[in-house]
Amino acid sequence: MKTKTFLWAAMVLVMAACTSHKEPQFNIQVNLANADGQTVYLQKDGQVLDSAVIQNWDAAFKTPVCSDNEMYTIMLKKWRRPFSFFTDNKDIRLEGDAQNPNAIVVKGSETQDRLVAFNESYYALESKLEADSTVNPADGEEMLKMHCFDYVWENPKDPVAHYVLYRYKWAFGPCELRTMIDNIHHADSTLVTSNLKLAEDYVEKLESVQPGQPIIDFTQNDPDGNPVTLSKLAEGKLLLVDFWASWCPDCRKENPNVVAAYNKYHDKGFDVLGVSFDTDRTAWLAAIEKDSLTWTHVSDLQGWGNAAGELYSIAFIPQNALIKDGKIVARNLEGEALMQEIEAQLF
Repeated sequence: MKTKTFLWAAMVLVMAACTSHKEPQFNIQVNLANADGQTVYLQKDGQVLDSAVIQNWDAAFKTPVCSDNEMYTIMLKKWRRPFSFFTDNKDIRLEGDAQNPNAIVVKGSETQDRLVAFNESYYALESKLEADSTVNPADGEEMLKMHCFDYVWENPKDPVAHYVLYRYKWAFGPCELRTMIDNIHHADSTLVTSNLKLAEDYVEKLESVQPGQPIIDFTQNDPDGNPVTLSKLAEGKLLLVDFWASWCPDCRKENPNVVAAYNKYHDKGFDVLGVSFDTDRTAWLAAIEKDSLTWTHVSDLQGWGNAAGELYSIAFIPQNALIKDGKIVARNLEGEALMQEIEAQLF
């Protein structure tokens, strides 16, 4: 009974912005190949609103009209992340293949059309930069970042801009994010969207884990199920908290640099705590062994939902935090920069 009560209360909170079932509704039609017999979940604000079994490629939802134009998502169990879309509170149709969720087409939403247009412009620029051997990779990343910034800056009232702000938050520092958020509120101080709120929450957390801030403590289990607490492991050490995953190519590419730093400075007071964003325990342990990562490792095996990652506003990996005497002294060090900072802190 308690479980049922909790689930009902959660549903009421999620649907608070919507009208009652007696009020107008709109239809969300889902047509997915290679998905017959699977359950598709309709979500909003991280909560499941409804579910349906796909039959003959089709599933349908009747959804109450809401007071906002927020994003919905659909999710199948085998997907790594949900597929997000706008509805404009009108009948829409989603068409695609369950084996390629990124290629799903949404028909009937003008806001979704603007999102598709932005995505196409972003990926076209990305492809162009990758094909141009004269463009320095760092310069290319800056150009893609500014492409996002310009859209958010020029369209502050557009829900798509709020989505872009949150979707590409990882590319920006706290001050840049604050600048874009302030511009949105200057354009319309009454604007409230889920993506804007998520971006505001993210930057607030990000500001709390910048160099000079005290560490945020956490405890997770090592591969043997033993709890490891950050503050206890860090006592009397210079500790690198390394957020990574076995499935992350950039993480695996950076691992040799961390191994080199560990081997060179471990006897002098340097240590590493690996925090994995894996969901597959076997793959996690195999990567630890293959990459010779001989330090302490923890994970809750929740992937991007890793609780420690959320505390430290980890929106991409690899990322790290170098801590000493209970404070963060540096963030996101790689290669030679990591070696230099370790030298500066130890000697």
